[in-house]
Amino acid sequence: MHSLKNNCLVYSSVFSAGLIFLSSCGNEAAKEDQTTIRYSIDTVSIDSKDEILFLQRDLYTSDYSEQDGMLYNLNDKTNHVEQINLNSLAIEKMIPFEREGPNGTGFWTSDLKSASDQRLFFGGERSGIYTLGGKLQQIFNWSDIDKEKGGILDEERVHYQVVNPNFPKQVFAIVVNDQTNSVSLRQLKTSDDFIQSYNIDPNENYKTYTLGDLTNYNNWDPYLYIKSTQDHIIVSHEFANDFYVLYPAKDSLVSISYQSSLFESKVKPTTEGDLINSTKDRKNALKSYRSQIAYGPFAYNNKNRHHVRLSASIIYGEKEREGYLLPEIESSTLYISIFDKNFNHILDSEIPELKKTGIPKYFIREGAIWLYLNLDDELNFIRIKF
Repeated sequence: MHSLKNNCLVYSSVFSAGLIFLSSCGNEAAKEDQTTIRYSIDTVSIDSKDEILFLQRDLYTSDYSEQDGMLYNLNDKTNHVEQINLNSLAIEKMIPFEREGPNGTGFWTSDLKSASDQRLFFGGERSGIYTLGGKLQQIFNWSDIDKEKGGILDEERVHYQVVNPNFPKQVFAIVVNDQTNSVSLRQLKTSDDFIQSYNIDPNENYKTYTLGDLTNYNNWDPYLYIKSTQDHIIVSHEFANDFYVLYPAKDSLVSISYQSSLFESKVKPTTEGDLINSTKDRKNALKSYRSQIAYGPFAYNNKNRHHVRLSASIIYGEKEREGYLLPEIESSTLYISIFDKNFNHILDSEIPELKKTGIPKYFIREGAIWLYLNLDDELNFIRIKF
């Protein structure tokens, strides 16, 4: 990324692509039009005001709030949330949260999400919605639900969670079954004390791309993404492009897949090497998968009323990175996929200016895609403006 100079370099580009057919719920629709999109790229820096921002997890436990224009980033070492003002491009304040007591978040947090109205959702040991003053307003206790009402089994674990402002008494999660190496989408309704289950992996992508011994916890599982957008929940996968959209109000789950002229619909798995016991062979397999294609989560562009998904083909170098499984990125090819508001696939195109980003944490703000960029341990963002 040395070719991007902070705050000053702007690319202006045009890309076009033939619209590709959509396969949704068994239906296929052919498209013939051409679409052209203009975009520019720049970078911005965040003023930390002498605070040391928590970047060790690459903004993994963070979320952007459209309601107030703030990025909320959890420092899980101190249990503070950094409130970063993206209007002024500066840290606003550090918000402390308790770990114990009636307002405690617990000692580990896997998810942090904006819950609207100056509230945050913590998913983890103690899942709930908290005010910015640190008060617990709504708790979601998965373990309280009886097995007869869809409760979590002993061999299952709640993996990733999300809430949707349209459904304040509900929480949604990807649940992993470690006995069957399967995943499902669950919906906890606290008002009914009931958990609904949905099949979001009929092709067994989770099992296919898990590296290691499938009979115990000694394995590396692929990324799964769960996103809350408008009035629905989207679940997608790191190594396959099929995805699932839940409309809670209708209790309707829609399965969508599509074909691209630029990359395969799913990664070709490898069986070479000792993938159960050898860390080296697992790393080589993971490198092989991501060199083919790796998909990111969905994001919704309110300004242009379309859904965006980034993906990349990533080549790793030799220099190891502390705290990472794989070495530094040597090069990558970044792609953007665009869908209309009803998830009809519009286009895929390469973004050739960005050659070493991989797929960092990203979100959409005022029509632009913001991609996380760490420059000398300072928080920056690459912006793709449409």
